[in-house]
Amino acid sequence: MDRPLEIAFHGLQGSPALEEDIRKHVEKLERHCKGLVSCRVTLEASGGKSQPHGHISVRIMLGLPGKELAITHDPHHEKEHRSHPDAYTAVRDAFRVAERQMQDAKA
Repeated sequence: MDRPLEIAFHGLQGSPALEEDIRKHVEKLERHCKGLVSCRVTLEASGGKSQPHGHISVRIMLGLPGKELAITHDPHHEKEHRSHPDAYTAVRDAFRVAERQMQDAKA
């Protein structure tokens, strides 16, 4: 990548282990889909008194030559309405979507 990876957390505490997990997913994207220029990953937790367990949404902004891809993986809005209280699961699922979209963008 031309620019350093950016990772942001909103409503949840990040950790070195979670950041390393995100870095590994980005490295995998770089290996499978050449040309990645930049990547910004944002994890956001919702919840509070009305939703004590909340859910975690993941947004990934990928910079490719001549275009940007925006991936928002929010299980709260999926038909199955699966909740991802586990940030690692939410990140894994979001990067699966990102990989498919990058492959589609190459086609």
